[in-house]
Amino acid sequence: MRNIRNLKDPTAVVLLWLLWLLCWPRTGTATTLPKVGCTEHDTTITCDCNNDEQPMVLPQLHGAVFQVVIRNCRDLTVEPNALDNTESLRKISFKQLQRLVLQQSALSVPRDASNKALIVDFEDVNFQLIASHAISGNIEEISFTRGRIEQMHPFGFTTIKDTAILLKLDGVTVQRIESQAFKKFAVEKLIISNCNFIGNLPTRAFYELEVSNELAMHNNQFQEVHSHAFSFKLISKLSLSENRFAAVDGEWLEAYIKDAITLRGNQFGATSEIAFRSLGVHRDYQLSERLELRFHNNTVQSLPPGGKVPGVAAQPLRFDERFALSIRQLRYENAWSCEQLDMNAQPPQPRAEFFRQHSEQLMFRAVANEPQAVPAPFVPLRQLIAEQCQKTSYTAYIVAGSVLLALLVLLLLLLLWWRLAQQRRRRKLDVVQPEPRTYKETQIVYQIENAGLLKTDL
Repeated sequence: MRNIRNLKDPTAVVLLWLLWLLCWPRTGTATTLPKVGCTEHDTTITCDCNNDEQPMVLPQLHGAVFQVVIRNCRDLTVEPNALDNTESLRKISFKQLQRLVLQQSALSVPRDASNKALIVDFEDVNFQLIASHAISGNIEEISFTRGRIEQMHPFGFTTIKDTAILLKLDGVTVQRIESQAFKKFAVEKLIISNCNFIGNLPTRAFYELEVSNELAMHNNQFQEVHSHAFSFKLISKLSLSENRFAAVDGEWLEAYIKDAITLRGNQFGATSEIAFRSLGVHRDYQLSERLELRFHNNTVQSLPPGGKVPGVAAQPLRFDERFALSIRQLRYENAWSCEQLDMNAQPPQPRAEFFRQHSEQLMFRAVANEPQAVPAPFVPLRQLIAEQCQKTSYTAYIVAGSVLLALLVLLLLLLLWWRLAQQRRRRKLDVVQPEPRTYKETQIVYQIENAGLLKTDL
């Protein structure tokens, strides 16, 4: 009760307030990060951390400036609206940053007359976090060269310039990007090359994008790519080459193509049969000839329908019939099952139309009779069917044997008839013909025979 009365004492309350006011500034000073030192030369501002070990924050930039360079930071945070007070800023470059955090609206460039469309360049930058709406606004080009992205929140990159010129990722290691990380923007050219996506790519990671010129994906490594991970409303030219996918789930690539599409030299592991079904022809395609889809020199490993583990038998791939499909050297890592043939056809043909139409260009490994140190070579499906799927038919042997037996029986009958005919002829020849005699001579012979003196056959 005594302690309670002390708390109700106005003097004690005043002392508590004074103590809190004395402690508050110290606490605030202790948690405030030091700002990077920036120097200005002509129209360029350079912010250099000089590889200082302590975490730092980028200060609010002010005034008319053409270019900003931020470099040599061990741990840097860019707070919201860091560029709001700049004028005529054209380019901002981040170089050699071991840990970078972009908070919400960190690189949000307002659309007004005092600001040009911005070029953003990240070179050898390791992102700890790209928060939602961190990169947005009046941005014309943005490129990531080498470096690493640990985590990118939804809407991390969204709603840039009406039609930006370039979005480029080259040599970047991506640990985790969340659904809708890249959302709703238009760009002339999108390039993803030499990147390694360590984590699985979620649904709608790239969502409702428009690429008015070219989307090029080259020499990238992906783990599992979920259904509709890439979703584009428009792509003028699509080129996928030399990429490796551990698995592509469902309709992983949804895009409407206007001018050209080529998929060449890719390796698709654990591939759903509908993996490419969401590739379609854009409504603005006006030529009378069907748009050619070139699917050349790729490797796939089929998944059974509705399955998650690669099955033994190969499955046909499905494509939009509005494409003129060009298949060349499509290698299947699955074994071919002869049970997929229609044995009533002569010669036997695959039941699936995809396998029938492209049997010369679909490649399977030949089945070796004995274990081999190196994998068996790929051979065309038509050749494989001819060599390994022709069932041994005993009907032909039975028919041939029956014909030969009938001929043999007929020959024996003919031989028997000939022998009987010969015997009949011999019997006729063995009969003793009586010598011609006169009537008187015949009477004499009869008399002698009657007397028992002469025996004849007559």
